[in-house]
Amino acid sequence: MATTVHLPRDLLDAVDKQAGESGMSRNRYIMLALERAIEEETGWSPKFLEELAAAAEDEDGRELIAEMMEAITAHRTRKPHPEL
Repeated sequence: MATTVHLPRDLLDAVDKQAGESGMSRNRYIMLALERAIEEETGWSPKFLEELAAAAEDEDGRELIAEMMEAITAHRTRKPHPEL
């Protein structure tokens, strides 16, 4: 999906430099950086969240999600699970 994001010139220059040094396009570099940020902040990968959202579309999927969350909660001993 196309979107527009406004970045300061110095940030865009840094993105272009890093993307070029990494051998990838600006778009790919930004997508990877955003995916990494989401995973670090939530503890859940973007792909996992997409699949979880797809599973929540029907009753069977919602039941499986509930079972998964119960299992995660039961096995965590120090802190609550990250919010989805």
